[in-house]
Amino acid sequence: MQLIHTKNRLKLTVLLLVIVSDSSAGQLTTAESANDQQAVLSAHNKIRATHHAPKLIWDDELARYAEHYALQCEFKHSGAHYGENLAAGYHSVSAAVQAWYAEEKHYSYMQPGFSYSTGHFTQLVWKGSKKLGCGYAACNGKHGTPGYYLVCEYSPAGNIARRDYFIDNVLPAL
Repeated sequence: MQLIHTKNRLKLTVLLLVIVSDSSAGQLTTAESANDQQAVLSAHNKIRATHHAPKLIWDDELARYAEHYALQCEFKHSGAHYGENLAAGYHSVSAAVQAWYAEEKHYSYMQPGFSYSTGHFTQLVWKGSKKLGCGYAACNGKHGTPGYYLVCEYSPAGNIARRDYFIDNVLPAL
């Protein structure tokens, strides 16, 4: 399974899209119900709560952006001005989010800052991020992107490359 690290951005948000059960490469549907959106937010917010970070709120604009980008099945950062986490090859959104969170074991609270080995984790728990929107597509090898492709956008973005920002925004778990 592959992960691409978060970009150094000024905004943070995540949108979720749910795969149609018989989807072909690049096809997806947006999570339209309040229950689907709540499930995505819950996965993030449960983790964020343990790191003293406020709950994210759903943002439709971020979700549309993430969906559009995910459908391209290009496994590289979009270049948007949002914070962005990418994952491909995971069987579910929850598995991808848990993989991002697993990077915490490599993060040093004693020497805070950005690292490519912890960038997903730090964006996920970045205290200053307020909004979330994600896109999820079944790429299944299209453009070399394996399985399902998750694109999450955050606003304001985290991973601002200053040590004091990491001290203020990436807090140890309770």
